Amino acid sequence: YVIGNMGVSLIIFLIPLIYFSILRKRIFQDNVQILIFYASLLLASLLSWLSVEIPSEFPLGLLVPLPAISMLVAIVFDSRTAFYATIASALLLAVTRGSDLTTAISFIFVGVLAAFTVRDIQSRTQMYRSIFYIFIGLLFSIVVFDLQSSTNFSMTFQKIIAAFINSTISPLLTFALVLIIENTTSITTDLRIKEYDNPNHPLLKKMSEIAPGTYQHTLNVAILAERCAIEVGANPLLTRVGTYYHDIGKILKPEYFTENQSNIENKLELLTPKKAAEIIRQHVSDGIEVAKEYKLPQKLIDFIPMHHGTTLIQHFYAKALEDAESKDDVVENDFRYPGPKPNSKETAILMICDTSEAISKIKNITTDEIKKMVRTSIQGKINDGQFSDTNLTFADITKIEDTIVKTVTGVKQRTKYKEIPNIKNDQ
Repeated sequence: YVIGNMGVSLIIFLIPLIYFSILRKRIFQDNVQILIFYASLLLASLLSWLSVEIPSEFPLGLLVPLPAISMLVAIVFDSRTAFYATIASALLLAVTRGSDLTTAISFIFVGVLAAFTVRDIQSRTQMYRSIFYIFIGLLFSIVVFDLQSSTNFSMTFQKIIAAFINSTISPLLTFALVLIIENTTSITTDLRIKEYDNPNHPLLKKMSEIAPGTYQHTLNVAILAERCAIEVGANPLLTRVGTYYHDIGKILKPEYFTENQSNIENKLELLTPKKAAEIIRQHVSDGIEVAKEYKLPQKLIDFIPMHHGTTLIQHFYAKALEDAESKDDVVENDFRYPGPKPNSKETAILMICDTSEAISKIKNITTDEIKKMVRTSIQGKINDGQFSDTNLTFADITKIEDTIVKTVTGVKQRTKYKEIPNIKNDQ
């Protein structure tokens, strides 16, 4: 019997592992994330075992906070992974409690509801609405199953009390576990990302004062990138906030970047092409240093080097080739950004939007010309292998392209209003 239960539990544990290895390879390759996921399943198993071992007439099975596991996985990982965690933890509960399918099915139903309530969570207080959904889900399940089995009202009432306790404890437990994970690992949830979604953040205020052109460029790109993220099912919050900080390295030498040059000569044109490229590349390493100084999460820091990837600084590379006596004298890597390449949809979207945003500043350009420029820019990055480490599909790229064209065209096509004519008074 014991060996059989262990075998069944092993099968249940293997199901998420197969899912990770096929559909969530980034989680599969991250030991910390795998550890967190399976620790949550072990916690569910332990609490399920305790609900059997503790002698009581009270329905302790309904006190096992499995909805907390569902919410935790949804916040730390994603909704689909939360669904697998819900199924796995409910099946483990059923095995541990001696084929208690009634409680397991109830928790599958409630776990899905709980995960849904935190799917797009952007505030820690938002978790408390889960109390209502968990309680309603458990209440509905209890009533349905007790009607089926003709359970006496006294036991049903005890189950409802257990459901209320569980619905109250689960969000609190989720909140505590999220805090522990954020403070002990490099994992960053949307809850923490939201804390940096603030124009009054000291770093953004500093950028607006020192490099106002870069700051305005950042805001424009953020709007564009967020819309693209929504269209392709990426994380719009992470995309927007990551974009806010992607060019912070420019605050150290703002005068070298054209968006901050007002009625002054471009300093880069006075330098050798190699030196100019070196200064441009440096805003990436400077940005990483500044980000670490202000203790930005790694998820946001990744946007700084990845929005350029290993692309070529074409203008100064071409200039270097023109000035050189032989092409062999010019080393291409001296004119490439250090990388790494984008490794997610969000960072890839920023790379595309960062170059596409400049198109909105071109005067007297038609929609067809906008489409051609955007398509050429994206195709160039594809040919350069910049998206090889992302899960962007051709369908995603088409949606991004269409969104950029639509947005840029909307910006260009502003209504020109008539002025009130100056009517002379003959009296």
